[in-house]
Amino acid sequence: MTYSENSAQAPADEMLRRKNKSKRAKLAAKIVVYVLLGLYTLWVLFPFLVILITSIVPREELDASMHFIWAPSKVSFEAYHIVLFDDFYAELLFGDSMSSILHGFINTMWQVVPPTLIGLFVSGLSAYAFAKIRFKGSDVLFMCLVATMMIPGAVLTIPSYLFYDAIRWTDSVLPLLIPGLFGGAGVTFFLRQFFCGLPDELIEAARIDGLNDFMIYVRIFIPLSAPAFIAQGVFMFVGGYNNYQGPLLYLSNYPQLAPLQLAVQLFSGGYGNPAVLCAAVVVALVPLLILYCFMQKYFTQGIAMTGLKA
Repeated sequence: MTYSENSAQAPADEMLRRKNKSKRAKLAAKIVVYVLLGLYTLWVLFPFLVILITSIVPREELDASMHFIWAPSKVSFEAYHIVLFDDFYAELLFGDSMSSILHGFINTMWQVVPPTLIGLFVSGLSAYAFAKIRFKGSDVLFMCLVATMMIPGAVLTIPSYLFYDAIRWTDSVLPLLIPGLFGGAGVTFFLRQFFCGLPDELIEAARIDGLNDFMIYVRIFIPLSAPAFIAQGVFMFVGGYNNYQGPLLYLSNYPQLAPLQLAVQLFSGGYGNPAVLCAAVVVALVPLLILYCFMQKYFTQGIAMTGLKA
């Protein structure tokens, strides 16, 4: 090989070495990222694993040990049987043999689902108005709406209670049902972001066909925005499903109306068995896991698309 050929080969070899070095660095960085994500996943799932294992530990084994048991001598579903079938709170509070957990789940459904569906529709209607209808003061009103998202919910607890007490809504489900029917600021904000990404030509074509704004929203924007609506609907449902403070404030004198979260709280005492409480928690988690399994595709798609719209 001549000198000129060696001179031409040297830069090519150097470039190849740099390329291989860059590939190794990217591979190492990817491995580190995946290891950290794996450790974080274990950290997040660890409490759920503790609850699940504790729920299947026999009562006598829990009484004999003061520490967490990683590997019980045998698997026992006695705690789940108590939660679902042998619940003595059911007869005491509800007057029948149906489990408190099942009673609480039924109460949660009729207390949460209507505000979620109607509130989602109303929030979308507001989002459509802010995104596609130009009227005087719309930007100011939207900024005022966004500003309400900055107020911590705990700050409004006492004023809300005093207001509902003044109109004689305390000791009833009305404070849990009625406000949600008017939608939410956060849902309106995210749906508006999504609607802003839909072309205005759709509205112009629909108006040529004789549709008004309400029919445009119902017939065009809701079908096109189904993933965004599902994602926000899941958020609203989970928020209502996990609501504990509201029912505790307004339904403390009416245990027969207690939702699932208050029903789970019943198992923290009385039985004196940690496995029963853990079994109640697992049973309460199952509906949310099923919901996420069925809605995962639409949920992730709606979150991604909503986040990308400006």
